[in-house]
Amino acid sequence: MRERLRDYELMIVISPLRSSEEDVNATITRIQQSLGSVGGELTSSDFSAPWGRRKLAYSIRRYAEGEASRRSFTEGFYVLIRFTLATAQITEFERQLKLNDAVIRYLITLVDQRGQQPISDGSDLEPQTEGGEQGGQDEE
Repeated sequence: MRERLRDYELMIVISPLRSSEEDVNATITRIQQSLGSVGGELTSSDFSAPWGRRKLAYSIRRYAEGEASRRSFTEGFYVLIRFTLATAQITEFERQLKLNDAVIRYLITLVDQRGQQPISDGSDLEPQTEGGEQGGQDEE
């Protein structure tokens, strides 16, 4: 029986201790190798604007590599990765993400193919005024 391949998105937050471009590329390469080892394929990765290094909404306490005590992180480097993987292998891939010291948080979501719209940059949207199209005046 053949496994069903599905499209996923992975948002990871990389430790600020490893946020140089070489370290981010090394982390993405390590994730790509983990993905390949479970039979997945990397579709795309994005760590440029608007992602990049950002302040976290709340501090995250994690063990930093080579340290005995936990450290509180207030910043992280965000990376968005799109990949294809068999549904039965997603738990093994998650296990490998948990073992990666550079990743302080991750979220894997299933890409919905039905009704998928291309992402707009917002340039085609018109600014709305308060109260709808009437400019704040109610029609009687």
